[in-house]
Amino acid sequence: MIMNDATRLEMLEGTARKLSIKLSYEDLKKGEVDSHGGIFRLRDERRIIIHKNLSVAEKADVLLEILSGLDTEGVHLPPGVRESMEGLKKRRKAADGEENHTPSDSVL
Repeated sequence: MIMNDATRLEMLEGTARKLSIKLSYEDLKKGEVDSHGGIFRLRDERRIIIHKNLSVAEKADVLLEILSGLDTEGVHLPPGVRESMEGLKKRRKAADGEENHTPSDSVL
């Protein structure tokens, strides 16, 4: 399923709401902060902040990256969002496997 960036961002924002995560867009490129975004916990509340001046596609990519690291099994997600998350998780797992690869793991 192919969707435009605005629709993808909207679906990902809905996913954050379903996970009870407060999402906001702030200026993260001033002072000593230089980030596209991230997730953190403030007291008992999870929050995601994303840099407000990113393009819609970049905001969606950052949000997808953050959400794909969370447990979303118990949350109904649109198929396109679920597929994107699963693909990202697989790529991350493959990359982690490459980083943890040592010569003793090699088969001769």
